[in-house]
Amino acid sequence: MHHPAIATRTVVMPPRLRLAAQIAQHLAESVLVPLGLFYGVVVVAGFHVALLAAVGWALLAVAVRVVRGVRPPAVLLGATGLSVVQVGVSYAAGSAMVYFLQPTLMTYLVAAAFLLTALLERPLIQRLAHDFCPLPLDVVRSAPLRRLFQRLSLLWGAVLLVNASVTLSLLLTMGTTWSVPVATAASVPLFIAGLALSVLWFRRSLHAGGYQLSWCDPAQEPSTP
Repeated sequence: MHHPAIATRTVVMPPRLRLAAQIAQHLAESVLVPLGLFYGVVVVAGFHVALLAAVGWALLAVAVRVVRGVRPPAVLLGATGLSVVQVGVSYAAGSAMVYFLQPTLMTYLVAAAFLLTALLERPLIQRLAHDFCPLPLDVVRSAPLRRLFQRLSLLWGAVLLVNASVTLSLLLTMGTTWSVPVATAASVPLFIAGLALSVLWFRRSLHAGGYQLSWCDPAQEPSTP
């Protein structure tokens, strides 16, 4: 007896280069630029001015989006809020060690949040992923994608725990001058491996849900009014 083939729906993603540029922009605004500003300004103008420069950048990035009528991504809002607290505490303490220790402790908290929300209807990592890669609602609610976000919560919870532990151990043994650059370089292979595994799981989950992944051709994108 012949059974009709199950129809496969196509999930169209943004162009690869645009998606990569968007992810790089989020990471640069939230992490790389504030860190670079702090290191650059602290050499020229001192510790307290460097703190103000770092928090000033974070607030500026949010303000530009608000003025343009664009909703700031959750990652940027979270990083800005943490930056304000981080700078306030560090300014009061007058310690560079306190400045770099706070993000490490926050990494532990985010890792714990990923792990604790893994079994919820909408894990924290799913909300953050929406800023980088928005998906249709029916796709997100499908059983394979819900299992995917649970696995990603566990994966990135573990990645962040390892990263925070490495950074903390380097801070305590090497001090602030070299520990952050060394920890950043050491974390790159770990994050690349986590990203590669995430993409692999994502493609397999789409296939299991009866979806086919397709990358949009930039020439076929509708023009924005």
